[in-house]
Amino acid sequence: MDFTHEMHVDKPKILIVDDEEMNLNLLEAYLFNRGYELYMARDGEEALEKISNHLPDLILLDVRLPKIDGLEVCRQIKGNDKTRLIPVILITALDQLEDKIMGIDAGAEEYMLKPINKLELLATVIRWIKVKRSNDHLESVENVIFSIARFIEKKDFYTQGHTDRVSAYAYNLGKKIYLQQEELDIIKKGGALHDVGKIGIPDAILSKPGRLTEEEYKIIKTHPVLGYEMCLPLKKTMGQIIPIIRNHHEKLDGSGYPDGLKGDQISVYTRIMAIADVFDALTTDRPYRPSMTIERAIRIMREESERGWWDKDLLEEFIKMREEKS
Repeated sequence: MDFTHEMHVDKPKILIVDDEEMNLNLLEAYLFNRGYELYMARDGEEALEKISNHLPDLILLDVRLPKIDGLEVCRQIKGNDKTRLIPVILITALDQLEDKIMGIDAGAEEYMLKPINKLELLATVIRWIKVKRSNDHLESVENVIFSIARFIEKKDFYTQGHTDRVSAYAYNLGKKIYLQQEELDIIKKGGALHDVGKIGIPDAILSKPGRLTEEEYKIIKTHPVLGYEMCLPLKKTMGQIIPIIRNHHEKLDGSGYPDGLKGDQISVYTRIMAIADVFDALTTDRPYRPSMTIERAIRIMREESERGWWDKDLLEEFIKMREEKS
């Protein structure tokens, strides 16, 4: 008896957006019987609705559309975390350099001119479908790593809620110094993952009541590198988050770990994360000591910034932020 069975793989979904029926029919004919699931939209509003309902793997998008033009549709796609990794190919008769720059600025992956060459279209579609499937795989792995970070926190009573608080502190400090939304997203994810390397630290050390021995402390200090190595294969989607994971215990005077970075070698994202992380550590209970008052924690952090550990300007902005919320 043959126990083999057919493997079912979802067909790549392609959304074609154009307000002219002739162009829709032409693109559909070029892609027909190529193993794709095709959807059509005739204006920008319908396109956004179809994207929300079907989450395509690729979008062929005309620039000149009724209701919402193609450039704005592209901006909305790229500004949404759920859709930003969907490749968008702008298709247009506009061939001026300025038009191409506007398309790339809107976030499009590629720009194709009408009349469309069939072979060029097929090659472009195949290439970007492969990129999308690769990104989907990376995103799935990324989600697993976020789950690991949550698991680490839940198994340690003393650090429950730590990553959420650190993320929130860092995000709000970033907002206070007027970072862009894209930068704030980097900080938020960095806060969620900064301690992910603790998955490689024995539970007996993580939850030890009382002070760590010198040898145990050396083991704890390996967690930034462990987290960095775990996330490094995802640098395509987590590029600027990964240094936060590795460097959140660095100090501006070079006395931190694991690399002894100094000054400008430490990014503003990591400086923000360090302040958020230390503040939360000082103001929450730990196995080796009870929590400090906010006033005492701030006094200690100011003393440490005078020693050259933390960014003074960022610390003062953080303190102002805390005072404004209280």
